[in-house]
Amino acid sequence: MAQNGGNKSAGSDYAGTVDVFRFGVGARAQGLGSAVVAMPLDASTIFWNPGGLDYLEHRSVVMFYSPLMPLADAKYHFIGAAYPILNFGTVGAGWLHYDVSAFDLREEITGYKYGEGTAGEDMFLLSYAKQIPWGLSLGSSFKIQRQQLASFTARGFGVDLGLLYRPEFGEGVLQNLTFGMSILNVLQPRLGPDVRPYIIRGGVAKSMRLGTRQDQANLFLAFELPKSSTGEKMRYNFGTEYVYHDLAMLRVGFNGEALVFGGGVMYQNKFQIDYAYGKFDSDDFGLGAIHRASITVHFGKTKTQMYEEAQDRLFRQIEAETRKQASLNRRSEFEEKVNKGKTYFQQGDYFNAFLNFNQARDLAAGAYDTFEQPEKDDIEVWVERAKTKMDEDAEAERQRLAQAAQENAVATQARAFVEEQTKKGMQNLQAGKYSEAIAEWRRGLERDPENAQLKNLIAKTDGQIRDRASEQLRQARVLESQGKVVEAITVYTQLMNEASVSPAELKAYQDRAASLRKQLNYEQLFRQGYAEYLNKSYCSAKQFFSQALEQADRENPTLRQYYYDADSRCNARLGPLPESIRQRFLEASSLMQNEQYDAALKILLEIQKLDRYNKRILDAIDLARERTSRKN
Repeated sequence: MAQNGGNKSAGSDYAGTVDVFRFGVGARAQGLGSAVVAMPLDASTIFWNPGGLDYLEHRSVVMFYSPLMPLADAKYHFIGAAYPILNFGTVGAGWLHYDVSAFDLREEITGYKYGEGTAGEDMFLLSYAKQIPWGLSLGSSFKIQRQQLASFTARGFGVDLGLLYRPEFGEGVLQNLTFGMSILNVLQPRLGPDVRPYIIRGGVAKSMRLGTRQDQANLFLAFELPKSSTGEKMRYNFGTEYVYHDLAMLRVGFNGEALVFGGGVMYQNKFQIDYAYGKFDSDDFGLGAIHRASITVHFGKTKTQMYEEAQDRLFRQIEAETRKQASLNRRSEFEEKVNKGKTYFQQGDYFNAFLNFNQARDLAAGAYDTFEQPEKDDIEVWVERAKTKMDEDAEAERQRLAQAAQENAVATQARAFVEEQTKKGMQNLQAGKYSEAIAEWRRGLERDPENAQLKNLIAKTDGQIRDRASEQLRQARVLESQGKVVEAITVYTQLMNEASVSPAELKAYQDRAASLRKQLNYEQLFRQGYAEYLNKSYCSAKQFFSQALEQADRENPTLRQYYYDADSRCNARLGPLPESIRQRFLEASSLMQNEQYDAALKILLEIQKLDRYNKRILDAIDLARERTSRKN
């Protein structure tokens, strides 16, 4: 507080012209020689450098008190709070207060005492800071000051600015080096005739770990330059702090006038008590060395924890959306196949009817969240109907061959071979192996070149392959033109997995998918990777997750786990179980049989770390997860 009057000795008769608030706040900061402009400590950063607020991890409240001995009737304290808000910045508020209970009022010339009065001063601070690119954080404080001296009262408004810079120097001596600067009273508070001066603070700080232990040392250097008509000179400050296991701290500093000392203790990373002792200013009203104390309370989650939870919520949302979209796509394709199959069946084209019904059955198989059991049962009926009709056609052809065989023994052998090849081809067709089916039927045609059934089967299957590929390629190009890059990549991936694709077509599809993949952003890469993961295209999923990791602005455990799972399944191989984990694998298998899927999954995830790419373990993990999901 700035007071007008003649200087008196410390005691009940007190007056002066010094701003008490320049002593600063926070026992930790003062124990470090007030050299903390480059390192945010707690909510006291509101006073020292508002630009550092957004580097605080915790929401915190600081309570600081000093009795200002030997003035037993005088006190000086501060209460401040800092509240980080994810993706918005950090806000803070503080209140500094100083008062003297009573002092003598005297005439200026005669010194005649004509009464007693009280004096005090308050400063209210409202602060905000935000990290911006390039390692910078900017902040400001708006403050209201109120001064009361006997019957005199004055109010003023001011603004402070601050900046903190944390460059990325990498490993070495320059690691964890920060720079800070603040300018107090950019907008100068005017309290009656008294105008508070500009004050420029600047400094540098460095943190370093000591060996492999959790101990830490912090070093601080700073300067303070008042810009006023009083002729005050620049002050240089220094401080150092030793932190033992984040539990206890010892401090020593030099505040430009004298050495100061301090220490602190931390309890459960929530409560911290700090203490400082020393002479804090040359013009300190004759106080000398005094004791000062702070209590800091940290509460709530850290900014890092809030960021990780936000990322986890985002991934859960993407997972749900991807599963929902996959379910909608599967149902849409299922309905399309069923309708086509019924149309072909009514037209008497039982081959194409069977083909579409069989594809619809494959889509419904295992999709527990998308299709009800009655739907699966119904499509099985249609598959059997179409197959029965095809068998009737095949039986008619066999009868024709049997009649021809009576005329020639060679024809009998040819008929048996053609029937076997027809059967093999139908088995491949039912399994969705179209190219293998065509190969079997062509071997049958080598024995019976005029076999109309085999020619018809080959022509229709070949046409189906071409039509499906053409339709998929057309669909991919339409999706590209609509800007649906993720869906287009999915279709190109399906085309690459077709057995009938030529090397030139495969190369073209791969190049196009790679070109589109470059257009994806971080969330789209994860979304596409997760979709490929659901389709068990693990190598493709691994590529998307890898690109997402490259674009991520910081390490994310959930994304890293998906990459790990996709890589493990992409490179999985069959092999014997090592003796060291065989017993644990058998234990997990026993739990699976008893439907204790959660306990089994826990064991399987542990032993996978010892044999990461073992396909038996990975298949067991997938089965346990599927059973757990179905059970829940």
